Amino acid sequence: MTGQGLRACVRKETLLLARDLHGLALLFIMPLAFVLIMSLALQDQFAARAGRKPVVLGIDHDGSEASRALLASLKADAAFDVRNATDDPDDASLRQRLKHGDYAFALTVEKEFGAELGAPPPASRTTPRIGVMVAPDTGKQMEAIFVGSLHAALGRARLRAVLEAVGAPTNDTQSANDIAVRYAYGEAGGGEVPSAVQQSVPGWLVFGMFFVVVPLSNTFIRERQLGTLRRLRSTNLGQGTVLLGKLIPYFVVNQLQVLLMLAAGCWLVPLLGGEALHISGSWLALATIAASLSLAALGLALLIAVVSRTTEQATLLGGTGNILLAALGGIMVPKFVMPETMRHVANFSPMSWGLEGFLDVMLRGGGLGSIVPEASGLVALGLVAILLAGWLHRRHID
Repeated sequence: MTGQGLRACVRKETLLLARDLHGLALLFIMPLAFVLIMSLALQDQFAARAGRKPVVLGIDHDGSEASRALLASLKADAAFDVRNATDDPDDASLRQRLKHGDYAFALTVEKEFGAELGAPPPASRTTPRIGVMVAPDTGKQMEAIFVGSLHAALGRARLRAVLEAVGAPTNDTQSANDIAVRYAYGEAGGGEVPSAVQQSVPGWLVFGMFFVVVPLSNTFIRERQLGTLRRLRSTNLGQGTVLLGKLIPYFVVNQLQVLLMLAAGCWLVPLLGGEALHISGSWLALATIAASLSLAALGLALLIAVVSRTTEQATLLGGTGNILLAALGGIMVPKFVMPETMRHVANFSPMSWGLEGFLDVMLRGGGLGSIVPEASGLVALGLVAILLAGWLHRRHID
């Protein structure tokens, strides 16, 4: 292998890749589109699973100690984020805020609430002293939970008012330490539930990196059909030099994909109203898992290019295979919502190894030690695939 020959092969492959605009669009635009769409579309679903509280707008028209205590009691049960209104919105303005998605509920405490709390309501009153307006996108289950919590808070407030009327002590014995809460997110979560952007960026990045199979196989098969590979074999260039010259440009493309998707998660998604991607782990570990994943993707892509006879066959085999690996590997459906059997099946997908490696770094703050199993598996898979592709290619050429 000569340095000059390798540089010539790399330059040739880079020029071919630069002319393949459809292939470049597939590698960059497709995963970027998926990152943006999924990060924004699933943001609320992931946030609800991760424990984000529904926001409640509290409007206190009564201004009494009892009304303030009611809102404080509702907020104290830790199920909802109760925010006191800074103005007095009318009905139309309130509906607009709820439709806009700022709040899940609007709770209005009317005047005379405190005065009537410990006594039966007067016969002349026909409207309740507490009103609830529900946002259009709030589910019936969440509505029932909120109304139930409101009834419980109202019951405590009435009990406190009755006890105060008879001079009995009103100490609230309810404590957050009365009940122990634990979470069982399963193997995929590692004790943490990713946000929509933390799941989407690494997931669709992994998916996009494996799609190097399409442009790589197209150029490889075209050169084989035109006899270019045989002519290169007649020169002093060895087979290893030719294949390595093909892989290096795509390895660089994979790393550019990583940078683009990370930049989109950190800056573009927040600009569109989503959450920003935060990387809590080691950047060296992130680069290592990206390089390992690229090696596996390139190895499988080269193997498919060698065994396929036509570009259509390679595109069908590579595209279908990638979709199946993504469906099994937790890209399209997060692993933490899969049943246990499916989670075990997902562990056989190399896309799952790459996704877990990225999540170890981005979500769980891991370093090099935490990604050793995933990175080792990806490197081993890539090397085996490249060696097998080289052996098959030699047999076809000879």
